Amino acid sequence: MAQSPLSSVMLIASDGLIQNQGLAVSGNLAIAINAYTSTDVVNSYMGVMSSAVANLGIGNNQVGSNTITLLQSLGSNTLPAVTNVIPSDYANTLGPLANTYAGGFSGLVTAQAQSILGNGDLSKFCQTYGIVQSYIVQTNQYINTVKNSAILTPTFSTMDALTTGSIGETNRTLSPFGADLIKLGQAWNLNNLPFFGYPWVLLKQVITLGGLLPELLTKLNTAGVPTADIGSFTQNDTTAVSSEIDAAIYKAMQTVTGDLLSQINLLLDVTTPNITTMADLLNPVKTLPNSYLGLTILAPTGTDVTPTATVLSNVYIQADTVNSNLLVLFAQDPAYIDLARVTPPDQALANRAIATSLGQVKNIFNLTLPAFAAAVSAIESNTGLPAINALKQPVPTSVVNSLNSTLATGTGPNGTLTLFDFMGSAAGIPYTALFNQSANTINGMSVSSAFTTLIDPVDGAYTIMQNTIDGMYTIVIDPGPPEIVTVTIPAGLPGEGVYNSVDEAFGNGIVPATSNLIANVVSSFSSQSASLNSDFNTMSSQLAAEKVNLAAAQVNFADLSANSRPSLLSLGTSLHQIGQDVAPKGSAEFFAAIADTSNIYGQAIISSMREGRNITAMNAAGIGSDTQIPIA
Repeated sequence: MAQSPLSSVMLIASDGLIQNQGLAVSGNLAIAINAYTSTDVVNSYMGVMSSAVANLGIGNNQVGSNTITLLQSLGSNTLPAVTNVIPSDYANTLGPLANTYAGGFSGLVTAQAQSILGNGDLSKFCQTYGIVQSYIVQTNQYINTVKNSAILTPTFSTMDALTTGSIGETNRTLSPFGADLIKLGQAWNLNNLPFFGYPWVLLKQVITLGGLLPELLTKLNTAGVPTADIGSFTQNDTTAVSSEIDAAIYKAMQTVTGDLLSQINLLLDVTTPNITTMADLLNPVKTLPNSYLGLTILAPTGTDVTPTATVLSNVYIQADTVNSNLLVLFAQDPAYIDLARVTPPDQALANRAIATSLGQVKNIFNLTLPAFAAAVSAIESNTGLPAINALKQPVPTSVVNSLNSTLATGTGPNGTLTLFDFMGSAAGIPYTALFNQSANTINGMSVSSAFTTLIDPVDGAYTIMQNTIDGMYTIVIDPGPPEIVTVTIPAGLPGEGVYNSVDEAFGNGIVPATSNLIANVVSSFSSQSASLNSDFNTMSSQLAAEKVNLAAAQVNFADLSANSRPSLLSLGTSLHQIGQDVAPKGSAEFFAAIADTSNIYGQAIISSMREGRNITAMNAAGIGSDTQIPIA
């Protein structure tokens, strides 16, 4: 019976989502904000702001828009926590300030959280979540890759080597090289690459593929190779072949021509032209006629014993002339020394260089020659791309810097993005803890009478503001128009003086006086003020990052479709998968924070995520599960 991807708790959760239930702004955030806004100094100022907006008008005895702007930035550069305003460093990102009051900075956090949750339409949240998740996956690939690109630098030689799995370092002309390799059939045993060019390796390859031909055995015996020795290195898979025996094998190979050579070529599937003796199969000039001049190796420049530079050098410098500069690499190499006793020294040097170059190719020892030949034939180098070929590091510093400045970064490992970097306000992260901390700090300062000059019911600055808004200091001289008034703030009160309008009283008197009083609080309670400023700056930075990141992901709340049932059902189907993302700041943690567990729908969301993790654990143990409901 076919199983549905849905379980009973997922059905309950999905039903709740369709009814716009089950997910909500973190209840802990609301509690923390209430604790903060209920502190005496913040509550008093929020009352002033609400009254100011309610009395917004154009008369001289009313609050003007300039005053609203001033009040919404009062203390922003000294102690924004006591006025619940946006810290000045974030005003441009989180503003502009309007002639309305939405609850100050804490109200801005709440509004952002509600917008993310769709303002009552959870389908908009589902769409936002989908867009953000897709953006996170794509961007984090870039962030991690840029960060980890430095890993390639120590071993980087050329971009050709990097883009071709080091095959580009083996030959400058890959297409002819591939064609030559294809014609070699199975003449090379890449499993024995450290002994590339050794006669006994070629002999073993022939015997492995077709057995020891009688005529070949006769030639070997004639050259001084005992039959027993042949059996030793072919049957026992030993590499202990003496130079004397190997030299004798090579001597015998020089006599293999005609029909016997044709048989051997047939066994090896060699179709390379102009091979006149079996020994020619050990000579790169003969086996790679169209590409041997393109053979390369990373080698030091010059012949100095302690070279200062390593570059891609040619193995052959012309015709069949081997690059003698390579001796600096192999003069003390035991394999070269042995091989040079068996075959011509220049040929031995070329073969050691080829073996070393091929050895840089990943997994080369596990490949057959036909497979390697096919890969070489298919691979493209960076020929004709001078800027790419000139690179001295895998990713230029300018590109790293450009991408780092362009890509949004977050709070995950390597600066990767997490859901909280886009939607932390909905989960109350980190706002809940910081609003609670701010409330505790303010309450502690209140016990020490830190805010008396601001909230005293007789002469506190906030009290004077409220009185001014209420018209207690205003006398209408002439109702006009134009209206003529005087606003007289008594001596000894913050902003004392006579003014021609409420706006003037605030702008020239009360606001500057209050700013000084807030500065005095900062001076007298420096450590507590520093803590409050840290809290507000951290929250502002987070909120600004959320807005920037959402914009980068091209989330525009106004453009989201209303009541999109497909997006709701898609989220419901994904709850098992969401629950398995248990990494720090992962999806499971985020949804646990916004699940409304006051009802069965939110509880079903939590249950669905746990169920998803349970299924994974049970599957790993081989335990069956009936959690999914059959569909047929």
